[in-house]
Amino acid sequence: MTFWQDYRWVILFYSSIIILIFIFRKKFDIHHKFLAMYRTRIGLSLMDRLGTKHAETVKFLGYVGIGAGYIGLFVIVYYLLNNIINLLMVPTATSAVSLVIPGVKIPGSPITIPLITGWIALFIVILIHEFSHGVVARAHKIPVKSSGIFFLGPLMGAFVEPDEKHLRKSIDTTQYSVYAAGPFSNILLALACLLLLTYAFAPALGAMENQVGVTIAGVTDGYPAADAGMEGGLVVTAINDEKVQNYDQFTTHLSRVAPNETISLTANGTAYTFVTAANPDNPRQGYLGVMASNKAATELKSNTLWFKILHVILQWIGELFAITGLLSFGIGLANLLPLGPVDGGRMVQVTLEKIRGAEKGNRMWRQISMATLLLLAINLFWPLLKWIGKVFA
Repeated sequence: MTFWQDYRWVILFYSSIIILIFIFRKKFDIHHKFLAMYRTRIGLSLMDRLGTKHAETVKFLGYVGIGAGYIGLFVIVYYLLNNIINLLMVPTATSAVSLVIPGVKIPGSPITIPLITGWIALFIVILIHEFSHGVVARAHKIPVKSSGIFFLGPLMGAFVEPDEKHLRKSIDTTQYSVYAAGPFSNILLALACLLLLTYAFAPALGAMENQVGVTIAGVTDGYPAADAGMEGGLVVTAINDEKVQNYDQFTTHLSRVAPNETISLTANGTAYTFVTAANPDNPRQGYLGVMASNKAATELKSNTLWFKILHVILQWIGELFAITGLLSFGIGLANLLPLGPVDGGRMVQVTLEKIRGAEKGNRMWRQISMATLLLLAINLFWPLLKWIGKVFA
């Protein structure tokens, strides 16, 4: 019953998507029984106009995107390898990689993306990603056959479909530009969101609020905070009876805590007392298993209705930008993995074909793709396997 109360809107939302796909299934191209693609020509004229009218600028950005794409490719592979080493070497370590499904709490992940805001952000990220592919393709005079949306089960995505034969016959820098355009635009979007949050929304909201504490964004299972009954959403106002009003004060207090030390956190008027564990990244430092929001919990400076409405609007838009930036950066890097049909995989394929020839290059590309898939699977499902082990232990 508790599960239904917590997830009833999420279940209804995703069930509605599946039902709608079934009702309108004749309008979709179904692939492998799970992938439903709906092709349109929406946005193609705008891609053509931007790509041809500003061709030189778009091409220049596309070439910059090639360098950014390959840097991102090495960064994400290193990150995944380092995360696996950490998981294997430190028994108490938690994975820094997780699936993200709006409205659904993934076992092992301390963050849950809100359902509606998450989907709006995801739509913006995917739209900009795919639109960028189309604009760069048109700048290089490569036809774009269609655009559209797809559903993998209840999960939505979007696509832009350049003429594959024309693209594959283009010079390698053109292919790199088209493939890297989506991830590069995601990285630029994440940067834009960060700048807006830092220099527009944070100051505006800060001018309307008084800081009163630190909000817990999430807790990690198996660590003292979770064992003591703490959970995301609580507002910490004191540590060991010393007042805490912002994130810097919170982290400063905790940095002084050693393992096996008794500590008290006051949150929402309740004192939680527990013994600290050893930090998995620094065994000499105490660890609670708490992820705190770097935005302080606040109260409004005014209780007038218009002030509250304006605050709610700014807060929601700020949350949308924050989630959009987070998803955009994550999706941009994920698309740079040297894996099969994703953008990074296609870039690696072009490189290997050029260096080793079509036959040997494609064989090596498939081998790299399989190794990357295994690497990604371990990163993603390690927390889930640990969670299942605890459930049945």
